[in-house]
Amino acid sequence: MLSNEDIKRVIEAGQLTISPLDPKSIKASGLTMHLGDLLLKPLPGKVVDVKNGVAPDYDEITIADDKPYTLMPSEFVLGHTYETVTVGASLGFFIEGRSTLARVGLTIVQTAMLVYPGHSNRAITLELANHGPNPILLYPRMKIARVALFELRTASSERYDDAGKYRDQGVVGRPIFKDEILKR
Repeated sequence: MLSNEDIKRVIEAGQLTISPLDPKSIKASGLTMHLGDLLLKPLPGKVVDVKNGVAPDYDEITIADDKPYTLMPSEFVLGHTYETVTVGASLGFFIEGRSTLARVGLTIVQTAMLVYPGHSNRAITLELANHGPNPILLYPRMKIARVALFELRTASSERYDDAGKYRDQGVVGRPIFKDEILKR
């Protein structure tokens, strides 16, 4: 895992780019990320079918300082980081929730914690869910996540943006079902 000094080193070397980067976001062994202003709320009514590429429809919600989104108990939305991120071929990048928000029931990543080497100049999609009993207000640029970084023993020969299915999406990634079933 990289320390604050290691993180400064990989940023200076161009192996990691965070934009915008507030130097106060660099912590002892990670980075703080903030919530972007676009949320996608899945609409009920469709059976999700990964084999046949059926995903839910979504409402797009833009939040503002004076117009936060109220995430109700048991509700799920997609969001994104305010910051755009580029991860070099020699880095591992895990994004996870913050303890402060977890203590009120908010998770920001359900399973997709890993941001692959070669993720280039885009926000990170967040999977926001309220597991607590109380509504939670979501504001743009609120502290939303922590990042842990580590160096790979050998640089990755595959860059996510060369073949990753989400590389061409906008700010928040809707699900893409591609090759979801193992062929016999």
